[in-house]
Amino acid sequence: MVNMVAIQQSAQQKFVPVAQVSEVKAAGVMVVHAEGYAIALFHHNDKIYAIDNRCPHMGFPLHKGSVKDCILTCHWHHARFDLTSGGTFDIWADDGRAFPVELRDGTVWIAPSASNHTPGYQHQRLLDGLEQGISLVVAKSVIAQLAAGVKPTEPFQTGLDFGVRYRREGWGTGLTIHTCMMQLLPHLAADDRSRAMYHGYDLDTM
Repeated sequence: MVNMVAIQQSAQQKFVPVAQVSEVKAAGVMVVHAEGYAIALFHHNDKIYAIDNRCPHMGFPLHKGSVKDCILTCHWHHARFDLTSGGTFDIWADDGRAFPVELRDGTVWIAPSASNHTPGYQHQRLLDGLEQGISLVVAKSVIAQLAAGVKPTEPFQTGLDFGVRYRREGWGTGLTIHTCMMQLLPHLAADDRSRAMYHGYDLDTM
């Protein structure tokens, strides 16, 4: 039954040709473009992997990184990613996006897919940022949720629940600031709302 599901999912994916296998093997790594994405192809351990070339942490081109034991390391901040899944090994970096790869008659085909950074994923990232005290993760998750059309009350509630849980550890003042920033939202321009929400989570005041 599991194999049948996998086959059905594969059949639904749209694969597009992007390079010759011989070219990727000779280069070791190369960047291709498909469906609006810049994608890094890596030849490693006699396999070819495809991953979004933009580092999800701060945007550095991942094809300039290095690979060892199927782990891709970005050379800007040393975020590490699993080539197979795109998953990160570092809590301060978001997961990368890996694309399915098929080799057909000497040609590399990949299936560009939508971002795996869904509102649910960003909700968890907000919790991660709050738990670990990482301001960048908090800011990126709030911006991403609002950009995806999530109502501001949802990330606000996440911060409120977190603050109540940790009010004895210093979130008492933070809850006041958090609530004040939420009250300001209707009076702000759309571009300023994510900034106000972020300051509502200002970890330096907690």
